[in-house]
Amino acid sequence: MELRTLPLMLLLISNIRPGQTQERLKAVVKTEPGRNETVTARCEIPGDADDWTYSWFIDGSSRPFSTDREFRLISDEDIFQRRSNVTCRGERRSDGQRSEISDAVTLTLSFPARPKAVLTVQPEPSLILRGETVTLTCDILGEGWTYRWRCGDTRHNSKEKEFKITTEITLKCQCYGCGAPVCSYWSDEVTLTVSDREIVGVKPRVTVTPQSSVFTGDTVTLRCDVRLSSGRGIIWYKDYQTIKSGVDTVTLSDVRVSDGGDYWCVVLGETQGPKVTLTVRERPKAVLRVQPDGRVFRGQTVTLTCDIQETDGTSWTYSWNKDHSQIHVSQSQEYRISSVDESHTGHYSCSGRETRGSRYTHTSDEVTLTLSVLSVLKLLSFLLAASPYLLVTIIIGVKYYRAHAQSDEINQFAVTEE
Repeated sequence: MELRTLPLMLLLISNIRPGQTQERLKAVVKTEPGRNETVTARCEIPGDADDWTYSWFIDGSSRPFSTDREFRLISDEDIFQRRSNVTCRGERRSDGQRSEISDAVTLTLSFPARPKAVLTVQPEPSLILRGETVTLTCDILGEGWTYRWRCGDTRHNSKEKEFKITTEITLKCQCYGCGAPVCSYWSDEVTLTVSDREIVGVKPRVTVTPQSSVFTGDTVTLRCDVRLSSGRGIIWYKDYQTIKSGVDTVTLSDVRVSDGGDYWCVVLGETQGPKVTLTVRERPKAVLRVQPDGRVFRGQTVTLTCDIQETDGTSWTYSWNKDHSQIHVSQSQEYRISSVDESHTGHYSCSGRETRGSRYTHTSDEVTLTLSVLSVLKLLSFLLAASPYLLVTIIIGVKYYRAHAQSDEINQFAVTEE
């Protein structure tokens, strides 16, 4: 019986290919000195690194939070931190074999501060007619959000921050957003009050989207908020000049400074509504400064400062780009690179977006960050500059040596003669 099973065992052993055994994976954490501690976690597996794909996990989660071979953690005032156990695993591209998961390494992971969503409604939530289409806008600080809406029993997910809904009954609506690795807080609840009757006795009111202070090149929508029966007209005015009639919405595309002024609408047979002042300024351009602005050597701390010449007290969120890719978003106008090395060289630029608004700046001109090194050519240049002094010293030394040698020969000859 044992002899019969022997060929089968030999066959199984022969099918085990070398290199297919799983090797234990270890995460490696390195710390670079600097004002703000920078930690680089790297997933290392024996063999060709390019043949592996990587997955990182937090606190035993089965869903990876990163698929890069390494990632960098940077301390920053605008993010909160959490100590977590991090593990990684690899999967070989060539045959799909997975490594064993690494031992857990405790790291302090940094996540963006959790913002709160702000929900706005057009038209006014208290002046909505049954069957009317309402536009809900979910504003959240930052970019890359997936928006989630809740209106009564209706649920909706979208990459767009606007959501349109046709109202039949009074509803309560909220929104929030999720973007790796956190979700925002829910917005405050807004009640959409639906009415069957035309609202009368209310002065027409102009609402401005996205806001009444904009930059050149923006698009602005003016809406005359009043419920009208068919056949009644609206007349639009700007600075006492008629600009349009018969429509409840005016859209100004690619606005110029001359488009600024006082706007209002009048409903035939009704009184004039209040004026709205539209302010249009030239779109500012961010200016990027680097400190130190001269030579930068390995290990130094470099500070990039994004200046925006805007004087109306706007709070900005700054975006930092390296080689045309976004690398950092912060409400601080400074971005520090601790312990600079070759990986930090490249072309940097910055721009600003209004923290609680829609305005944004032009992107700054690019600034190139390079490392200075004491090269052989520079050393030779230094030696050549000092060569006159070296040459004189060498000549004097050679003459002294020859004179000393001749003196020794004469003395030796004299002794021989005796």
